[in-house]
Parts: sequence; structure tokens; C-alpha cells
Amino acid sequence: MIASINPASGEELVTFDAYDADRLDAMLTAAAVAQGNWRWTEVSERTDLLTALADTLRSRKPELAALITSEMGKPLTESVAEIEKCAITCEYYASRAEGFLAAETVTPDSRVEFEPLGVVLAVMPWNYPFWQFFRFAVPALAAGNGAILKHANSVPRCALAIEAVLRDAGMPAGLIGVVLVETEQVAGLIEDDRIAAVTFTGSTEVGSVIAAQAGRALKKQVLELGGSDPFIVLADADLDAAARTAVTARFLNAGQSCVNAKRFIVEESVADDFVSRFGAAVDRLVLGDPVDGATTIGPLARANLRDTLHAQVRRTVGAGATLVRGGDVVDRPGFYYQPTVLDHVLPGMAAFDEETFGPVAAITRVRDADEAIQLANQTEFGLAASLWTRPERARELTRRLDAGAVFVNAMVASDPRLPFGGIKRSGYGRELGVHGMREFMNTKTVWSAEPAPRLVIRPDEVEVFDRGSGVRTVPYVGAWNCGPNRVTTGTTVFAVGTEIPLHSHNVEESVLVFSGQATAVIDGERVDLQAGDATWVPAGVPHQFINRGDGELTIYWVYGGREVTRTMTATGVTVAHLSAGDRGAVAASGK
Repeated sequence: MIASINPASGEELVTFDAYDADRLDAMLTAAAVAQGNWRWTEVSERTDLLTALADTLRSRKPELAALITSEMGKPLTESVAEIEKCAITCEYYASRAEGFLAAETVTPDSRVEFEPLGVVLAVMPWNYPFWQFFRFAVPALAAGNGAILKHANSVPRCALAIEAVLRDAGMPAGLIGVVLVETEQVAGLIEDDRIAAVTFTGSTEVGSVIAAQAGRALKKQVLELGGSDPFIVLADADLDAAARTAVTARFLNAGQSCVNAKRFIVEESVADDFVSRFGAAVDRLVLGDPVDGATTIGPLARANLRDTLHAQVRRTVGAGATLVRGGDVVDRPGFYYQPTVLDHVLPGMAAFDEETFGPVAAITRVRDADEAIQLANQTEFGLAASLWTRPERARELTRRLDAGAVFVNAMVASDPRLPFGGIKRSGYGRELGVHGMREFMNTKTVWSAEPAPRLVIRPDEVEVFDRGSGVRTVPYVGAWNCGPNRVTTGTTVFAVGTEIPLHSHNVEESVLVFSGQATAVIDGERVDLQAGDATWVPAGVPHQFINRGDGELTIYWVYGGREVTRTMTATGVTVAHLSAGDRGAVAASGK
């Protein structure tokens, strides 16, 4: 039985039966079929859906926010912000998806393409019931994937509301299936051949189980797990800004976030001042009913979360830490816990070593920056860190922090433009940004031995002009497989009876005869050319051009692909280059 419980009162709101095997099978089949069609849609069709999703989320923001608050307990103002962040993310990928999905040319013959993996199983947590799903789903949809959402069983109504939003925004039927299942049913979903990959956000302990199950099935995973993020305050920091931000960084969402700051590591010389400012800001928090606009901190999401947190506080104080604020369960209906501040917390204590998922701040005092970095890294987690110091000093210190992200003089936050994820036991893989989108894509190398470039111009269609140096040149007009900024062009002028020595280039060369008659010797084969004729020379092939007529010979050439190097096997011709900004030119003089 899956139950929705109001954390502010402890009242059971509604219960649901878990989906049976037949229903799950039908949903998996529908997702596989829908994704098989979706992957071939134009990117513009996918981005239109994202735009519609943003509009649908905003049009229903009040009701969706109220649903979040009633089911997991965060203040209503935070729930409204969560829905808005989902909408912003939809709009960001709608504007960037085409560029993120474009193939990357590596050489004239090769490119890298990005293709969707298929249907991704998303096992999502309760603490940000809409945002956690949309930050995965939006880039995954833009990439051409489908999904099965297994949401946390404490937020089933949010899961079904997500399903309704997707449907009403115009998503193809079945492309994202929302399933209500018990924990023991997840393994079967992971093993199913219709699931191509798995993404999980939640505890490290459960993440280890998910990783093992997906690993046995040889399926790609992205794991965003626990964190014990340090908030480092050095003596040269702006203490007032640091203390004010620290309170938000710790107590947002009642401290129930993997990237909430949890360990406040403060340089000893300013620690008393920081604790005083921090405690005063904590005193201004308003604990109460999350639907009340004045409330800034609501209940924890479940009774067992509150009880676990209280036990961690008791063990930490028992080990010698100082209780500065709070430290007890609130005597009222619901799952409330007092905003708590612990000082003189040391390694080995529960609040330092363990992830504290609730409104508890642990303050650790250090001698200097070196000890601060050492203790910040002294954790099994590595999700993110916040560093408060002078900007010019921060550059060196950020390199020494073991974390997936470091925010300097700011609190840690996820951003649709930036990759998000951790190291060590905080998981692996990334969400968001182009890096997150490509986690669930096949990075495919394509090698295509296309014919070498041939020019498609005629002499009378190209303006030939004198650059003032006696060398006649033409502007670049185009060749196959050549990026516009990686092409060298120019003309070579031969007097009667002269020839360019046998030589080779590391790139392809296209040649057009402007005037006169030439003999091209390419890899030992002689080819007679006259005005209007074009030929090409593959990279690395020895060749030469000979004026075989009675008048001046002028040829136009294009080197394509990368910087040109020459291997001359004879001398007697002077080769001169203009700058790359002038598109390049070459002149040759005979013996």
C-alpha cells in the first residue's frame, strides 16, 4: 500500500495500490514504442513540447505548489519557486537543444553524432518532487529518450500530477510512464530489456543497491546520492554575508537536500563572530504551518527522518559538541524539529561524519585555510562545497576541494546551464547542461571517406585581383569538408618553362587552372589541364605542377581541414604566405 501523508499534521490523505505486473508490462511496451517514434522526430518538435510544458507548469503553479506542500511539507513559497524552476529549465533546453544535439566535426572524414539511448528508468526522491524529475526528464526528452518514472512512495499524488502535466502539455502517449510500485518491484524494472538506462537520486545506501542491479544488467547509470557539503568560512570572508547565506544554505527545505550546507568549517579567529551572527539569523526563522505565508521552515517529510536526525544530534552532543540552538522534537502534530546549531563539532562525531538530513547545522573550528580544506575533504561524500574568502585567493583553494561543484562566496544550487553531480560516495554521472543531456545518449563516431574536395567554380565567375605585391589572389569560395576557419587559399603564378618541385601536404588540395596550360603529376600519374579544369590531390600524395604552355600559367588552390605543412623534395621555387586573415596566398618563381 502506497500512502500520501501530510507532514504538517501526520494525517493520511489517500492510499494507492501498487501497479501489478500486467499493468507495468503494458506501460513498458507503450514507452518503448513511443520512444521508438520520438527519437526520429525533428528537434523543433521536441522543443515545442518543452515550451508547452513550461506553459502548463506556470498555468497550474498554485495548485501544483499546494500539492507539493501538502505531501512533503516545504513552505508554500518554496513550492512555488520549485515549479517555476522546472518551467525555466524547460525553456532553457527548448532554446539550446538544437546546438547541444548537433554533430561535431573532428576531421574532414569524421564526425561525432549523439543519439538517444532509449527508455530510462528514473527512480526519484521526495524532497523536490517536481524539480528532481524535471531536471532529468527535460534534457532526456530533448535528446529523444523516453522514461518510466518510479517516484518516492511518500509523494504519489505529485507523481500522478506530473503525469497529468505531461499529458496535458501534448506529450505522445506512453513516452513517459508514471508507475506506482513498491520498492521490491524496482529490480524487475531495471532488469527489463525495454529499459536502456537508470537514473537514481537518493541515499548512498539505496544507490549502491541500484548500481549493483543496473551493473548486473550492464545498463548505464547516473547516481546523485548523499552529501555532507562543507561551507568554509575563512578569516578574510564577508562575515555578515556568509552568516546570512549560511542560514538559507542549511535550512532551505528544512535542511532536506543533498546540497544543503551541513558542515560549517570556520577559521578560529572569526568563529565566535560567525556563530553569533549565524545564531541571530537562525532565531529569525519562523517554524510553523507550511501553508502560512509567514512560515520559513516547515516539518520534515516523515516521522522516521525526524527521529533519525534527533538521534544524530543526541549522539553528537554526547560526544562533546556544544548545543547552541534547538536540539529537540517540537511538541505539536506533524514531523517538526527545532532549527538546531551545534558548535565545536569534531571529526568522529555523528554530525560531522554522517549526512544530517534536516535542520541541523554543525560548526567546526579550524586553525587556518589548510586545515579547513583538509577537514572539508575528510568525508566519504563529494557532492559540492561553498567557499567564503577573497576571490583572488579562491582560485587556488577551489582546486584543492574534492567536490563535483564549488561555489565561491555563494551557496550551492543546481542550475539548468551547469552540470550537476558528485564524486566519491555522492555518486557519478552528471545531470543538467550539455554534459547531463549526453549522459543518456550514444556518442557515436562516424567515419566517412568522402571524395576529396573539388572546386565548383569557373575562372570567369571569380574575381581575380592584385594584392599590390604582384601576386594575384582570389577570396575563398568553398570546398567540401572544410570548416570556414580552417582553410588556406591562394594562387600560384608560373612563368613559361617553370615548374613547382615534387612535394606533398598533410591535407587535401583542390586546384583550378585559371589561365594557361598545366601538367599535374599526382602520385606518378600525369594529368594535362587547361583553363577551367580542376583536379584534386589527396593528403600526403607527392605531386607537382608544370607549365607546359607558351604563356603564363595561373592556378588557384585550396588546402582544407587543418594547418598545412609541406615536404619539398627539390628546390628552386620560392613559396610565400600571407596571413591567415588574408585567406592565404602563395607565389612561385622559377629558376
